[in-house]
Amino acid sequence: MIEPAQYSDVGAAGLTLAARLFIDPLDLHTWWWILLVPMAWFLSMAYKAVRVPNLDGYWRQVTSMAVQVVLAMVALSVVAFLIIEIFVRRMVG
Repeated sequence: MIEPAQYSDVGAAGLTLAARLFIDPLDLHTWWWILLVPMAWFLSMAYKAVRVPNLDGYWRQVTSMAVQVVLAMVALSVVAFLIIEIFVRRMVG
């Protein structure tokens, strides 16, 4: 059996240089809305690849669904904004 002391020569420097994507994700909190477009596009590609009977208009259908997803998310955010900013403020104040 290999003892843990044999791995101690790696040191802390070797551990800090490793990619820790899921532990330390990219700081994109101010740019989250830009990621909506590729997420909707890839979601639409996967969904339409499974659901369409033939691929004759596949890209048109993917584009149509991606636009619908983005517009639905924008509409949901507008509705949530209106609920929070108008109705909740009237109920509290």
